[in-house]
Amino acid sequence: MRRFTVRIDSKPIAIDRTEKRMHRRKFTRGGLVATAVILTVAIFTGCAATGDASGEEVATGSFDWKRFDGEEIRFVAGLQPWQAAVEPLIPQFEQKTGIKVNMESLPEDQFRQRLQVELTAGSDDIDVFMSSVQQDGARFAQSGWYEDLKPYIENKSLTAPDYDFGDFSESVVNGHTFDGVLSALPIQLEVQMLYYRKDLLAKAGFDAPPATLDELREMAAAMTDPADGVYGWAARGKSAAAVTQLTSFLLNYGATYMNEDGTAAFDSKKGIAAIEEYGSLIRDYGPSGNTNNSWEELLALFQAGSLALWADNSGQAVAVRDAASSKYADQVGFAPMPAGPAGDAQTFFGWAAGISSSSAHKDASWLFLQWLTSPDVVGQLQDQGIAGGRQSVPFGKDVNPEFVTAFQSALSKAQPQLPQVKSVPEVRDAIGAAIVTSIQGGDVAAATKKAAEAFDQIVSTE
Repeated sequence: MRRFTVRIDSKPIAIDRTEKRMHRRKFTRGGLVATAVILTVAIFTGCAATGDASGEEVATGSFDWKRFDGEEIRFVAGLQPWQAAVEPLIPQFEQKTGIKVNMESLPEDQFRQRLQVELTAGSDDIDVFMSSVQQDGARFAQSGWYEDLKPYIENKSLTAPDYDFGDFSESVVNGHTFDGVLSALPIQLEVQMLYYRKDLLAKAGFDAPPATLDELREMAAAMTDPADGVYGWAARGKSAAAVTQLTSFLLNYGATYMNEDGTAAFDSKKGIAAIEEYGSLIRDYGPSGNTNNSWEELLALFQAGSLALWADNSGQAVAVRDAASSKYADQVGFAPMPAGPAGDAQTFFGWAAGISSSSAHKDASWLFLQWLTSPDVVGQLQDQGIAGGRQSVPFGKDVNPEFVTAFQSALSKAQPQLPQVKSVPEVRDAIGAAIVTSIQGGDVAAATKKAAEAFDQIVSTE
């Protein structure tokens, strides 16, 4: 372990990196002592340092990828395609910085459990971790587990000149921000996307996918032919699973899930109209068993050629164009979600990465997180079809151009698919019940009011 020496009252004291914080706290009673420690840290890190209001050192000087050469950090991730694709790239970062990354990848259930246990305990052993901000962000943020990333991004000594934080859309950044704290950065994003059969649209006399919900209804009606096994429209109808897909309807009707005070807002007149429209489209033009259909069932139906229009997340794109499993793979088109009477909002869901507020290696961790979300790494992953959060980074030449256009158009204004609350599963169940009522043709206003009451009760006890 690397050590350095500072003299206190002419007595040499050896300090290593793990002891740095303890000695800083111990010696801050003497101004001369604190100055000596800060100057020594500056020598150790190869830059000058100043203090912020909290007493932490703030790096100054020129940006240098090698600034924390010799440090080790721990990165905890869930097993998924992004993780599998990025793990072989990590030696690039280690060579670039001299920082050793110990990556721990676990199945999602185990990953969530491990993360919960260690963050709750305040362990400083986790430095960087994957995070599903729409599922866990509000709870993690309220618990104080995220390090605020804004000061790191704004520090030119710690952020590379070519990082280009502005390449992340404002709406996506806002979706990763809780109470003013930028808690994490996107590493893999999916937007809601409209999949459609080009041959069926042409047969029905349409030369382009629907641009509005009114056009969607018109086209769905024209292409629905149950006798031929074709249904004009499909979206998730399975209770909680449907909530992510409802969101664009809600926004495009001018409604939202929550008021500024955290109370339910989706039971407004516009919100009820959005839920009615979502349900009636599925009921009128969708396949049977609609309230039991989630993305798995609908993907299979689309691959079999039974759906003309289908809305779901962009992660299904590879499967629908796989000629081995998709009967009409060469006829698949991609488009953003159609606009509604109040706008053309789009939505996203995805994974992010953040720095633990208890990390003992926050600056080195920021270099790693910065690298993970850099144009270079995002570009390498998008060459494989794994979409990151940047707007300007191109996809690989083998990725369908129509998909790329639809994805980038949606991403530029995409908002989170789920409300920013702690109890996401419980809230999804409540809203999902109203969606099911709508699909079944029940009293949507009453069901939505009941869901809003449940929402408020859940949120008020968080």
